[in-house]
Amino acid sequence: MQAQEAPPVQQFAHRVFLNPAFTGLLSDYSLTAGHRSQWTGAQNGFSTQWLSGEYRFKESKTAVGLTVLSDREPAGGFARLQAGAVYAYHTKLRENLDFSAGLQAAFASQKPSFSGLVFEDQLGSDGSVQQPTAETLDRERSMYATVATGFLLFTDQFWLGASAQHLNNPTTGRGAEATLPPVFQVQTGYRFYVKNYYARNSLKELSFTPTLSYLQQRSFKRLDGNLYTIITPITLGIGYSYLPGGSQLPVSSAVSGLLGLAYKGFKVGYGYRTMLSGQRNALGPTHEISVGFAMADYEKIFKRLGSDKNYNRIACPEF
Repeated sequence: MQAQEAPPVQQFAHRVFLNPAFTGLLSDYSLTAGHRSQWTGAQNGFSTQWLSGEYRFKESKTAVGLTVLSDREPAGGFARLQAGAVYAYHTKLRENLDFSAGLQAAFASQKPSFSGLVFEDQLGSDGSVQQPTAETLDRERSMYATVATGFLLFTDQFWLGASAQHLNNPTTGRGAEATLPPVFQVQTGYRFYVKNYYARNSLKELSFTPTLSYLQQRSFKRLDGNLYTIITPITLGIGYSYLPGGSQLPVSSAVSGLLGLAYKGFKVGYGYRTMLSGQRNALGPTHEISVGFAMADYEKIFKRLGSDKNYNRIACPEF
């Protein structure tokens, strides 16, 4: 694995994949599905699908979740399928400071494909492909387990967290480099409320939320900054991604935008990302769509009296 894993444009729609400590912090229960078409300018590109479900136990400080992730090269190339279970524990540290820790264990299967490759021994004198290759190719499917963990500190407007995926450095094949290196991430953000009130068991608001996230996988690094504007029921977002490159990689950057709509628990979002002009590795834009349903008891969130003080909701966006 020599390539960095690309985070979704709508990272908080798929927040359980970002950090398992997010599980159960936005709703009592939820179900979210998403699809991404990436590198659309390069031979059908690459597609990713997410599916996650969360459930928060009302009489305890715990939550559980399920995740499914699928990566596929549509032309018949690389394919990966991963399914996992998530557990999170939430507790109050101070009057307006909460803590959440999460753990995910997942099982995955992946298989390479060489159907689109042409090797030198297949080429005739006129450049045509004349015969099967004599190259020895490993076409076996590999199966492995992977572990992720993370934590969050948050108030009613601020959050700071860190997470790590592939902590066990799983082996994905026979080669010396056939492993998934750990992915380390840090996330933070702050929600500025211009107007915020509760009416008819729903939240109404006008707010601005800047967020930052940093990702590192081996020598690959990435910094993402986003600004979300929420005017109930609409969420608008703009973002900038910076990849500093390295000794063998050029510096690159991208811009992104998203539009989300949430109404009576249902939500749908669209995200778009494109490399900035002049980049040699610009392979076409990325398109994302997410749909989901979430249910939260806003009466408990706003009143928070007695035992209800255990019910805390993080301030991160939903898309």
